[in-house]
Amino acid sequence: MIEKLLRSRYKLLKPLGQGGFAKTYLAVDCQQDSVHCVIKHLTPVKAEPEFLTTARRLFESEAAALQRLGTHDRIPSLLDAFESEGEFYLVQEFIDGNSLSTLFKQHPRYTEAEIIALLEDILPILAFIHEQEVVHRDIKPSNLMRRHADGRFMLIDFGAVKAITTEFYTAGSEQLTVSIGTQGYAAPEQMAGRPRYSSDLYSLGMTVIRGLTGRSPTELPENRDTGELLWESAAPTVSPGLRQFLQRLTEASVYQRYPSAAAALADLAQLDTLAAPLPPDLPETQLKTLLPPAKPAVRRRFSRAFGPLLVTAAVLVIRQLGGWAPLELMIYDRWTQWQPALPQDDRLLVVEITEADLKALQQSTPSDAILSQAIQTLQAHNPRVIGIDLYRDIPQGEGQAALLKTLAADNIITIRQLDDRSAEAIPAPPGLPPERVGFNDFPVDDDGVVRRSLLMASADERPETEVLQSLALRLALAYLEPEGILPLASEARGDHLTLNGTTFTPLAPQFGGYHRADTAGYQLMLQYRAADAAVPQLSLSAVLAGDVNAAMVRDRIVLIGTTAASAKDLFLTPYSAGAEADFLMPGVMLHAQATSQIITAALDERPLRWALPEVGELVWIGLWAIGGTVLGGTVKRRWVFSLGLVGGSLVLVGLPAAMFMAEGWLPLLPASAVFGGTAIAAVLSRQLPAPHQYSFTNAKNIGS
Repeated sequence: MIEKLLRSRYKLLKPLGQGGFAKTYLAVDCQQDSVHCVIKHLTPVKAEPEFLTTARRLFESEAAALQRLGTHDRIPSLLDAFESEGEFYLVQEFIDGNSLSTLFKQHPRYTEAEIIALLEDILPILAFIHEQEVVHRDIKPSNLMRRHADGRFMLIDFGAVKAITTEFYTAGSEQLTVSIGTQGYAAPEQMAGRPRYSSDLYSLGMTVIRGLTGRSPTELPENRDTGELLWESAAPTVSPGLRQFLQRLTEASVYQRYPSAAAALADLAQLDTLAAPLPPDLPETQLKTLLPPAKPAVRRRFSRAFGPLLVTAAVLVIRQLGGWAPLELMIYDRWTQWQPALPQDDRLLVVEITEADLKALQQSTPSDAILSQAIQTLQAHNPRVIGIDLYRDIPQGEGQAALLKTLAADNIITIRQLDDRSAEAIPAPPGLPPERVGFNDFPVDDDGVVRRSLLMASADERPETEVLQSLALRLALAYLEPEGILPLASEARGDHLTLNGTTFTPLAPQFGGYHRADTAGYQLMLQYRAADAAVPQLSLSAVLAGDVNAAMVRDRIVLIGTTAASAKDLFLTPYSAGAEADFLMPGVMLHAQATSQIITAALDERPLRWALPEVGELVWIGLWAIGGTVLGGTVKRRWVFSLGLVGGSLVLVGLPAAMFMAEGWLPLLPASAVFGGTAIAAVLSRQLPAPHQYSFTNAKNIGS
């Protein structure tokens, strides 16, 4: 193809490289004063029309991504992208410079200062491409070019191009996942075909380790147990701070690695604070030479402790299997019912579509025209934000054009359904920007009760998938913004949300009485204000009739949704088990409860529901196991023993109940069971004769 003129414009000069189904050429643009450029020629493996249609779609999608990335001054610009005779071509800016791999050959080992400068140069580029929801997937020395013009490093040869060629090969077939990356530089999860943003950080870490040690990652020894490279001995002069930084940058586990380029940059700016003293070497001990032979008294104490130990083990096994969780959730519901209701939150207003409203309209749901009229009536009273808890992805009766025009107001939030099955998901109304759409999903426990809320989530686990916000969070943020309260990252945990100094810590699978709960996304315990009348309510008929108190709407959060039973948008809540009637709560009221919780935590400083970490709960259970064992093993008077059981039980119930009123959640049953069980087991063990007593008695009877 050399000397061939492509598109009557690009003249190929010489090949630069070849791999898989892509070839790279140096070329000149004959229409731009013979400016040099780089052309990547992508050849699909098949020529069938159906295959080419899929390949064309992939090519156009990736070309658009490269076009966005090329706006950065240190990423080559995409100059052109075209198809010719069933083959595809990318035309990119030519970078006049030397690759880092070439520089490594000239200067095999870099100083620590040079490595830090390299990191400071590359990490901001990674932060940019990750903001564009792109993973490079092939960071290595040959893909980092030092530009002759200014000495700055450029990031080239995105793995997206390799992704296209891979798709060209596998599109339309059921092939196994093909990994993209370079052995030694690619992260483990990337080699398994599941790259994440932090995979690029791993590759950058391996690249700088190559510069520090003068050896390729494949030439360095590794820990056989963890798979981590043992590179420190090849770079003994590296400071402790940089060593710890690179260890975290190249962690084999994605969960222990830096989550983002921004987080890595923050630590790079304070390397001196990262250095931590290593634990002292401890001499080996041989317990068998230090422990004296067991004496009868020791054996007797062990036999008496065996029963309480068995009870404790049984309680922990039940806990580990999740056996206590259903009962703990029932207790949680009962305590929620007993908790005093908070005053009505008049910062919100729910416009409810009742059964009477639907009968008056003679419709199963308000038409688009009716909904548009209601919103315009409310807008006349200047609400701060309006949330529409109604699906409007398809027209409902007449008036869709008028409704879409009404929904164009910048203080309106609509809903979509969050579903990882794209065919099943319900989208937002057409034409609305993503920042004015929130999902309306709630996590539902196995017993059908809604005890948690979901603030943020994505439809799947791919790194490029957009993180969506819930309707409640969208409404709360829109309400808080005029107050000067903006969402910030927590200083302690960069991935935690903070509003006005309140950190919203997401739930862990072992939170409180839960056991291995599905806490995907960003979940909180939903703190209900009250079983009913948590916020003011107004019927749709009243709004349509103009019977609206302006003070109820002005500067408020207004939610419009259905409370009619025929809409079947009803949920079980912690109040349901104790309710005599109306034991289901409409979805729009759940959104109101969740929204009120967020703004109450931010403005009124109401603490969010908290729990001890798992190790704290285990310590709590262990202390009561010791207490029960001591009580049953030492107290001989029955009335004192009974008094101890009653007193301990009062503490076991009273302390978790008091914590619950203070928004804490401490499981009740495991500690109660272990306390009572170990106490009784200790009493029984103390009353049983020791083994040698049985032998002596039996021998005496036989001899008589």
